[in-house]
Amino acid sequence: MNEEDRSLDYYATLGQKEFQQGSRSKWAKTRLKVDLGKIPPVLTPPLIDLYSLPFGSFSIQFKFELLKPYLSRDDNQFYIVDNPIVRDKVFRFPMVRPTAWKGALRHALWQLGSQEEDESIKRLFGVANDDEPQEGNSGRLYFYPSFFTQTSMEVINPHNREKRIGKNPILIESVPIGAKATFTLLYTPLDRINKDKAETRRQILADLQRVADGLKAMFTMYGFGAKTSSGFGLARTTVKDGTLVVKLPDIAFPQAEAATVQKPDDEYLKYLDESGRIQPAFAGSGGVGFMSNSEYKKTGKQSGGGSLSEFRKFRQWYREHSEQWQASLKAATPETTYPTFSFEQFDQLKESLRQAGGDV
Repeated sequence: MNEEDRSLDYYATLGQKEFQQGSRSKWAKTRLKVDLGKIPPVLTPPLIDLYSLPFGSFSIQFKFELLKPYLSRDDNQFYIVDNPIVRDKVFRFPMVRPTAWKGALRHALWQLGSQEEDESIKRLFGVANDDEPQEGNSGRLYFYPSFFTQTSMEVINPHNREKRIGKNPILIESVPIGAKATFTLLYTPLDRINKDKAETRRQILADLQRVADGLKAMFTMYGFGAKTSSGFGLARTTVKDGTLVVKLPDIAFPQAEAATVQKPDDEYLKYLDESGRIQPAFAGSGGVGFMSNSEYKKTGKQSGGGSLSEFRKFRQWYREHSEQWQASLKAATPETTYPTFSFEQFDQLKESLRQAGGDV
């Protein structure tokens, strides 16, 4: 048992109310803001390739920052507080499940006036049919989980209305303001394979516009997660590395100014693989998964590296520029030469679709 999760300590003292409260209070004070470190490679956002997907498929991906804390309710019944945040089962990073994204986006579109019987809503989210399951479908939208690297604690203190004093504070685990994660959505019109392309194109552009409207509303107005009616679960209107890729060869997006990519110096290439990620030989227990200075002194040069000074400069470059470099390498592959639009705000995404013919 460690300081991160004292649930065993807490439940071992059932019946000892004073000790329980002290243990919980002590734990909560250490959890006001916790940085869980770097997300492991297996949980990093996917790089979606539309090459083998049907005509009209599209993907949207961007990094967002919380404007308000994110709350959710895990199904863990054995935890020191009654309201733990949802976490992945293996690495224990806070997350937004794909089903939660789907529900939040559908709710946002409902708030904007979309009805359950709207054809676009049926296409996007599917139709349930309990009587004849074979007639139902899951829709064209597929969501990926989003992972955070920070947690915090929120306290709700119900008051006695007569005495006007707090009763029993309720601890709620949360993801704090300023935490960042990546949202990824994939749209695949599998039901339109080998059908009229003109009608398929019309549906796709209409669905794209509706998704763009819904994303802006979900992230900036209606929220996602628990207690959204109280203002939780909102994100800033500005995003980072926003990308829309559409498998429609004839669509034309307004040209956006390309981001400047800081290429690695030639001497840094020996530390990187073809995808721009660190070579396994130089991985270790240091920052961002690299060898620490002491580890590098022992085996760095034997692994093909240069001087320690060079390696330290390379680590600094990697921290600041590796994500852009990896994205540029991926974009240069022939499979991904589809119309692409980069955006930094939700309004830019909506406007680009309007100019491209998506305002239908």
